[in-house]
Amino acid sequence: MISLTLHCDCVKQRMIDHHYSKTLCQKLQPFLSAGDDEGLIRLIASCSRSEQRTVGYMLGEHLLCDCPKDTYWQMTEALVRYDSRAYLITLMKTFLVRMKQGTATLSDVPFTRLAAKFNDIERQKVALLILPKLNEPEEVEQLFHMLGIARGRDQIVYLVRIDTLPCLYLLLRSLRYIEHDRGDVLRVAGILMKRGTGASFSLASIIKVAFGLDELRGTFSLRLQPYQIARLEQSYQAFCGIVSRDAFEGE
Repeated sequence: MISLTLHCDCVKQRMIDHHYSKTLCQKLQPFLSAGDDEGLIRLIASCSRSEQRTVGYMLGEHLLCDCPKDTYWQMTEALVRYDSRAYLITLMKTFLVRMKQGTATLSDVPFTRLAAKFNDIERQKVALLILPKLNEPEEVEQLFHMLGIARGRDQIVYLVRIDTLPCLYLLLRSLRYIEHDRGDVLRVAGILMKRGTGASFSLASIIKVAFGLDELRGTFSLRLQPYQIARLEQSYQAFCGIVSRDAFEGE
């Protein structure tokens, strides 16, 4: 059994008063230590709405950030089953904290189970929460696969909204699925230009060359020839080198 007493004492120091209840923390401890998810749910069900909000904060922001991985996933699955609207996004934020700590990954089996049961709204919220935090294109593709978001238009809807190099790289590649629809490709390039960040503007200039969009107007510092595009689409390192350099030089 794992004692959480000392951790709760530390939590008290870190929390804003209205987000902390010593009494509730003491009630939570036995269930977390024993891995008793059913008991935890019974406790939460017996709480007032205000107390439930406090419990959600304490669990998501602190208690489930540092507990053993098995405990985190056990409680997360139980809480999402109990009330996904109240707990899913809170505990997915905890998931991001644990990913950064190295104590959770996209490959964790419980995350796969959760992802398979998301409805459309949950899928969208979780995707937009996690995508900006992923560091490699492979991770982005893994998340899309787990969430059942198909290649092409379905992924483009998400990728065009995230201004990170992994997502911008996959956006360039994904546009090949719709290259026959020149109007949609132009719209994507326009969204990137309107966003105006260095990386987005650089990708817009790459798209102009890659898809022959002579009608795309803008002052582009990046100068590429069509024969260079294939290498950028095939190599994430090459893409980052060009986009990052251009974005830096354009600042």
